[in-house]
Amino acid sequence: MSSLASFLMVASGILCLIGVVAARGRPAIVAATVMVLAMVDLAFTAVVPSVIWSAALLIAGLCLAVSLRSQSSVPSPRRSPALVASGAGGIPWSEVDLGGRASTASDRCASKPDSHSGPTAAILSAITYPVMAWQVLNHGAHMSGATHTGGHGTGGHGLHAGDMSLISTFLTVAVVVLAVLLVICAVHDIARRRPLVSLDCWGMAAMIVVMQFLH
Repeated sequence: MSSLASFLMVASGILCLIGVVAARGRPAIVAATVMVLAMVDLAFTAVVPSVIWSAALLIAGLCLAVSLRSQSSVPSPRRSPALVASGAGGIPWSEVDLGGRASTASDRCASKPDSHSGPTAAILSAITYPVMAWQVLNHGAHMSGATHTGGHGTGGHGLHAGDMSLISTFLTVAVVVLAVLLVICAVHDIARRRPLVSLDCWGMAAMIVVMQFLH
């Protein structure tokens, strides 16, 4: 791996970590931390086998998907029937309703993180982790194959090489499409005046492109 690719991988991971910290999403922060550690080790230290990092990134993506599903299944708060049934002797309905709405809105603002403008960016981020897991595994296999080349015939491997080439082409196209979608989400975050949050998508897009074409 070239020194430029190593630097870009680590820099992209740091951008992702800054973006998720700005969004204040705990599962995403944990996943981004795992990603940064993986990129540092793969680029410079090579202490942990790549298959371990691949499994860790895959688990991080699955955990993000589970957290997104659990957040989407949380029911929205509803107005209590007691407030609706408030009579003339009680607090006026409009006052209770406005007060309840105000308190609910303030509670939501206090508890809801400054996340992406929609679920699309979060879903794409969760999808990117399994893609990176495949790229890390492919990178490890590429490095291992490079150290064991020479002295082996190539006969009988044409069909296998053709199948692998077709799979690699398909995955390359998928990486490009995913990177474009991440860039669109990043631009959307900037348009909504969330430049720090957009760093997550920028970093993700740069990461998978570097690992796909510059490893």
